Amino acid sequence: AGASRGRFVQIRGIGERSQFKDPLDASVGLIIDGIDFTGIGLTGTLFDIRQIEIHRGPQGTAFGSNAMGGLILLESNTPSDIFESDLSVGMGNYGDLDLGAVISGPISENLSARLAMQHYKSNGFIKNGFLSKNDTNDFDEQTFRAKIRWRPSDKTQVSFTASSYDTNNGYDAFSLENTRRTDSDEPGHDRQQSNAFAINFVNESASIILDANLFREETDLEYGFDWDWSNLAKSNIRGGENNERERDSVGLDFRVSSKGKFENRNDTSWVIGLYSYRKNVDLYYNDHWEDDWGLYPSSFRSSFSTKRLSFYSEFDWFLLDKLSFSGGARWENYDNSYSDSAGVNSNPEDSSWGGRFSIKYAHNDLIFYGAISQGYKAGGINGQAAAGVDTGTAPEIVSFLSQRLEFQSESLHSFEVGLRRYQERLSWSLSVFHMERKNMQAKAWILFPPADWKSYLDNVDDGTNTGLEVDLTFQASDNLALTASFGLLDTKLGKLTVQDIDTDPPQAVDKANREQAHAPSYQYSISVNYLITEAVSLNLQLEGKDKFYFSNGHDIQSDSMQLMHTRLQYDLEQYEFSIWGRNIFNEKYKTRGFYFGNNPLKEWVNEPYYQLGEPRVLGITAQVHF
Repeated sequence: AGASRGRFVQIRGIGERSQFKDPLDASVGLIIDGIDFTGIGLTGTLFDIRQIEIHRGPQGTAFGSNAMGGLILLESNTPSDIFESDLSVGMGNYGDLDLGAVISGPISENLSARLAMQHYKSNGFIKNGFLSKNDTNDFDEQTFRAKIRWRPSDKTQVSFTASSYDTNNGYDAFSLENTRRTDSDEPGHDRQQSNAFAINFVNESASIILDANLFREETDLEYGFDWDWSNLAKSNIRGGENNERERDSVGLDFRVSSKGKFENRNDTSWVIGLYSYRKNVDLYYNDHWEDDWGLYPSSFRSSFSTKRLSFYSEFDWFLLDKLSFSGGARWENYDNSYSDSAGVNSNPEDSSWGGRFSIKYAHNDLIFYGAISQGYKAGGINGQAAAGVDTGTAPEIVSFLSQRLEFQSESLHSFEVGLRRYQERLSWSLSVFHMERKNMQAKAWILFPPADWKSYLDNVDDGTNTGLEVDLTFQASDNLALTASFGLLDTKLGKLTVQDIDTDPPQAVDKANREQAHAPSYQYSISVNYLITEAVSLNLQLEGKDKFYFSNGHDIQSDSMQLMHTRLQYDLEQYEFSIWGRNIFNEKYKTRGFYFGNNPLKEWVNEPYYQLGEPRVLGITAQVHF
């Protein structure tokens, strides 16, 4: 969390947790309909989505530096060849209202289109006692998507996608008492306006396939919050900050691949491609602090741009009838430019290699595989921490940060073996992986006394992520189906020097060999679907995870948690009705945590503060298909 929704994603313990002033180079990619939305995850709504792919581990061959930890691919429904439409309405407690509409069908013999629109609104589950409001942590989200598919011939297809996401959410999640009642006088917000389009061209000849995808994305982001989580009347202080970003990106992916069967000995398939990407981000930051002595505003500006050029290739080869080999590599050059109003300038440029090599053996309905892969992540600059240094900064802080003005690129080596079995009633997979991170980029914080925190990225000499994953689908009978996922994870930090703020003055402490942040040692999800009658079905889902550290910089942990969700659905020809509940036992759990002094009534003693997850939410949904 750390936002109105889960903007940031971790896969196998790797991924970002927040973004404030500095540019973000994400470890987990997000691609929606061929458009790169990495790092701006509020666009990841699932309305009218037909396919979700979660790729675990480095995807350096196909997707480059923004997929070192993994990749999430979302693909919405395509235009249909016959006319169809859907209308849906959902309501729930906390003022939830969810409206959706879809229309799809042919325009002419070779042209078809699809329009999808959704509006979601909720008061949220926070009550602000100071303002006497129950919607300061609200949700107000709109999604619009248009897709056009043109088939000028049997061998050629041109697709166009335009999408718009308008998110205007509140952000008032923390309180001094760690409850869902806040006393902030300046509640925050989490806003995103994204407009994007993509054009995809596919042409098939007798032996090859040409595939070109061009996209452009423009996004305005605004993220602000109340610093003190209180008000002048209660604490005699007030403060807050606001981060406005203007982002635009454009990318072109051009690939040529082989066409033909890949199922017998000596068969081969291959793909070669070129990828070009450019992104610009301008930050407008403002904050203020007010106490009995007056008002102290400040501002900060920065500009960041990156240009990336990649060449990649991948091939598959059947060595024997049941034994196949796959290999691929990607070379990427990045050229970054950063400047800010504090006079910090940086222009890092570098190139990296990624790749994956695997071998697979099929025996009856069992598949054995082993894979070695390498991912990478670009380096950058710690502009926020560097800009905080002035003539009044303590010498030890100046010395500490001068060695961390820039952080280096990170590389990851992954080793994985596994089994898969596909049968009519029972399918399962088992994988074991070990990842070694070199120059691991770890986020930490530094305190500018008395109470000004700055984040920075530091290079840890190494880090490891090792785990086991099991996925299972079981059709027990015609009426009963079970799906389950289970994961074990063991992570370790290398040498990471952070501040121990419980000492005066703060002393350096090494977090080597501690678990990485937001990396629970186990996670699971179990879903049971029972068909009560031909028209009525019941779904129960249980998910849980172990406790985990909230940060690399302190040792505050979450609690282990278990959540139960349910849905009772009635299907009648073209109509669907459902009653549903999330977290039906109203489990209280923590999603984000900090450790510092923020309560003047307790004389600024250091203590933990938590963002709480969603309580019990109950609702109904009706849908009609035409």
